[in-house]
Amino acid sequence: MIAEVLERGRKAGVFRAGVDPVQLYISIAGLAYFYLSNRYTLSTIFDRDLMTPKSRVERLSHMTDPVLGYLVRD
Repeated sequence: MIAEVLERGRKAGVFRAGVDPVQLYISIAGLAYFYLSNRYTLSTIFDRDLMTPKSRVERLSHMTDPVLGYLVRD
């Protein structure tokens, strides 16, 4: 499914060519998993509840920036 989305984006001139869908998936999963699996520890360390709706929206926005920065053609 990711390969199909990447190919559609490439054909539309939005995504760059040569993106490995497996590597992209692993990167996205890593960005999300670390945050979620360490939410209690990170919340304690930074004295911030990382699971509030606002915090989750901020995290998603932050994760989207590097992923799109990698995918979108200049």
